[in-house]
Amino acid sequence: MTDRPLWAGRFSTPPAPEAHALGRSLDVDGVLADEDVMAGRAHAEALRTAGLLSDDEAADVTDALGRVRDAMLAGTFVFDPADEDIHSAVERGVTELLGEAGAKLHAGRSRNDLVVTDVRLHLLTLAATAADEVRAVARALVQQAHGHIADPMPGSTHLRPAQPITVGHHLCAHAWALTRDLERFADWRRRANVSPLGAGAIATSTLGLDPAATATRLGFDRAFDNSLDAVGDRDVLQEAVADASICATHLSRLAADVLRWTDPALAWAELDEAYSTGSSMMPQKRNPDTAELARGKAARIAGDFVTLAAMLQGLPLGYQRDLQEDKEPAFDALETVALVARALAGAVTTLRIDTAAMRVACDDPDLYATDVAEALVMGGVPFREAHRRTGELLKSLAAEGRTLAALDEDGWKKFGLPDGAALLDPDRSVAARAAPGGPSTGSVRAQLAALDALLA
Repeated sequence: MTDRPLWAGRFSTPPAPEAHALGRSLDVDGVLADEDVMAGRAHAEALRTAGLLSDDEAADVTDALGRVRDAMLAGTFVFDPADEDIHSAVERGVTELLGEAGAKLHAGRSRNDLVVTDVRLHLLTLAATAADEVRAVARALVQQAHGHIADPMPGSTHLRPAQPITVGHHLCAHAWALTRDLERFADWRRRANVSPLGAGAIATSTLGLDPAATATRLGFDRAFDNSLDAVGDRDVLQEAVADASICATHLSRLAADVLRWTDPALAWAELDEAYSTGSSMMPQKRNPDTAELARGKAARIAGDFVTLAAMLQGLPLGYQRDLQEDKEPAFDALETVALVARALAGAVTTLRIDTAAMRVACDDPDLYATDVAEALVMGGVPFREAHRRTGELLKSLAAEGRTLAALDEDGWKKFGLPDGAALLDPDRSVAARAAPGGPSTGSVRAQLAALDALLA
């Protein structure tokens, strides 16, 4: 055991305890043990290829790295008071096992390039997991939509009844948003899949290492283009958190619809008991906590983005210790998106939709006001005139305590639409909206075919 950090050669006294406590990050970066060992093995091979480690030494280092990782996973690794982070702990563990051969491992690398390499590897895994969970939500929406292609429901704007759509159309809207989130994660992956290892502190090294070969060993698409940029920028984290925040917003909006549909005031759907909770005081309660938490977590993830953006803005080029604060919000954002999506996928899959109640809600005659105005347009009336006439009709009926449903045949003829009563039908209204992307049965089937292909 020692109280002296790896960089202590220049210093005559150890760090003050409070300074060491401030800089210690094991509670956050301890999750990077696997990635640090992967990076260490790739770097050991780079040193062997450059003639800086013998074949036997490289093999010993590779073996020792695995032993350190296994001990960490088993909880038997003893961390030293001087271990500032997972990177120094792994290196110390290897050096204690091997002596001089272990002490050679850090040649040609810095914690600057090692940290960001580990983080990229970890983020690629977290983002892939998050994307898988988001894809499961989209598939659950599509599965539900397949069963409700032609079931009408009131579409709303401003949370007020607007026009008839179908349940399938509504569910597809959420699914389309999530496919864009998946595209963002995939596009981010192309930019993130770049290895910084070999960039060193800021200027590579004089040891003849091959960053491109190291990148290949680690499974990256390629190596960095500029060593200073590789160690000093964190846009890869910022973009990942931005994508996570946008996705969390979409999941939150889905949760908001689940909450609205399952509100007893509407009673359009019922959340399964497995995704509900009870009250500690009120025995009758079945609370939609899964959806409420999904809605609330979006704020937390947005906060992660603000934290990261505020920390990064204004930093000059090169590594600054401020960057130690980049990992916690990035890891939290991606882990939380995956957690929320996993729960919502189950909630959507088991959601019981009351199509009869939705159809009853479509009896509201105001839902067909636009159909009435457009029927006038089809008869040659300019739209603004049709809009005015329909609005005046609604105002007149409301003053009498009536609705469009109260108009008899003579009333519709007087208005100029002899067949106007037929317009107040949800199936007819939906079928008439056959434009691509609309709520008609044919359009929804086409959307579902496209979504099935995207999510396959």
